[in-house]
Amino acid sequence: MDKVLLHHGGPHGVLRHILQADGGNYCASVNAATLAVIDAGIPLRDYVCAISAGFIEETPLADLNYVEEAAGGPQLALALLPKSEQIALLEMNARLHEDHLEPILEAASKACKDVYLVLDQVVREHLQEVTASLGK
Repeated sequence: MDKVLLHHGGPHGVLRHILQADGGNYCASVNAATLAVIDAGIPLRDYVCAISAGFIEETPLADLNYVEEAAGGPQLALALLPKSEQIALLEMNARLHEDHLEPILEAASKACKDVYLVLDQVVREHLQEVTASLGK
């Protein structure tokens, strides 16, 4: 799993440091940026959750690791608004037979919704901690 550190970079915005990379750096950055926007108190109608996916040995996979990315098969990055199921970004790195697109999109969409559940849980726990500390 990728670990991304975001911090304010002065007048030039947010700087991103990748602490550990095992594939999916872009998607991890999108998920971290979503949390940063929420933490900054900017209201959102929906989270933006991103995941990488590919088709390896006739199997659709979501959240590709470095070895799976390096295998050279077709890959896509999906950024999804999970509640409305609107696609914010869909990017592919290679040609893919149309018969394989739907299974990969389904795997990526489900994984984005799973990421949403984790992010939402963390945000709610953080909100409870902050609220409790302000109440003391």
